[in-house]
Amino acid sequence: MNTYIGSHGLHNADNLDTILEVLGFATNEYSSVMAVRADFHYPPILEDTVCCFPNLKPGAISRSINALKEMLKNSERRRKRNGTQVHRNTLRNVWAKEFSQSGKCHFHVCFVFNEQAYNKLGDYNIDTSLRMMITRAWYSALGLELEDYPGLVHFPDNCRYILDRNSADYIYEYGELLHRLDYLTKLDSKIYEEGERNFGGSRK
Repeated sequence: MNTYIGSHGLHNADNLDTILEVLGFATNEYSSVMAVRADFHYPPILEDTVCCFPNLKPGAISRSINALKEMLKNSERRRKRNGTQVHRNTLRNVWAKEFSQSGKCHFHVCFVFNEQAYNKLGDYNIDTSLRMMITRAWYSALGLELEDYPGLVHFPDNCRYILDRNSADYIYEYGELLHRLDYLTKLDSKIYEEGERNFGGSRK
């Protein structure tokens, strides 16, 4: 493993390379992209009993990404039928799996969109908003409904970044996003064991 000293001690340099690659894929394809940070959590265990009945099989993050892709496709089909212009979009992502001291895991995720296709998160109370599609994708991965246990998806402060190659702020915004995503590469709170995947990103 290649490492470097970062903002949180030792960081995985190979993971940083993946982040740079994903951002490169996106900014090479589109002149302007929107990146969104989100945190995905599992429901808590209360008195040794899971408070609801989630799907805890491995692959939850992959299931959520696939679910979001399908939701985006369905949304785009509906908008086309309604006569709305729909721009091409390749959904890209990077994610990190971390563990708390109690052994409970959660995910830090960043989704990257064509900014012409998606340029805002929208409201929680609009089921077709991007914010709600991301939220419902995680619940779908767990086999849960939103009302089963609210609050499993968190959008941190300043979670949205626009990288516009034609903007004078492009280099600054790119640096701000990269600094934010650098957190995902830290070794602390990850488990490095054979068969344990704790980081991933789009391959093209």
